[in-house]
Amino acid sequence: MLSYNHGYHAGNQADVLKHICLLQAYKSLKKHYKSISYIDTHAGSGKYYFNNNFMLKNKEYEDGIYKVKDYKYENQSIKYYLKILRNINNSNKLSFYPGSPSIMSFVTDKFDKLSFYEIHNYQYEFLRKNLSKKINAKIYKKDGFDFLNQSINNKEKTLVLIDPSYETKDDFEKIINILKKIEEKFDNLTALIWYPVINITDNDLFIEKIRKIGSNKITRIELPIKK
Repeated sequence: MLSYNHGYHAGNQADVLKHICLLQAYKSLKKHYKSISYIDTHAGSGKYYFNNNFMLKNKEYEDGIYKVKDYKYENQSIKYYLKILRNINNSNKLSFYPGSPSIMSFVTDKFDKLSFYEIHNYQYEFLRKNLSKKINAKIYKKDGFDFLNQSINNKEKTLVLIDPSYETKDDFEKIINILKKIEEKFDNLTALIWYPVINITDNDLFIEKIRKIGSNKITRIELPIKK
């Protein structure tokens, strides 16, 4: 079993960008579809308290959510994201950072269907507890890379967040293979792929493999960070 725990990184700049994009993708699709089927392939526990030992170890949230939590300018995507975070916390002061399961279970409605995959034992148990009152959510203790094996109705609009740990390099190849299958079989599925920019050469090769799949509906967003 891999040892990854998202608590070390929750609320960092990557989470901020990812969740802003996720919320905007859902809002955009919801304008056109009454019902969205949402799939989260590597869900985590759903909540990350700032006073938790995992969070305190590296304090990555200080370069992420803490940089924007008092945002006062005009970008509507950022303002909406912060509003959702405060509403989930039920306070203007954030005591925990909500992961994608908490965010999506909060913004979706009764017409949407939610599927969350988490293979790590303790994160799976925390996720079940955190989403215990969500009647439209199903939680699977399975490898999220296998989500295409579940019954996906191609007549329904599906939004998938694929956000693995990339602890092993074959995660990148798994992403490529999944995107190939999506391009071949699922024309009503929108996938958001999160990936780390570890080094420029490997990153360029990864993006080039995605381009070679041949889809003409790809948006690439990267966030360079200054020290």
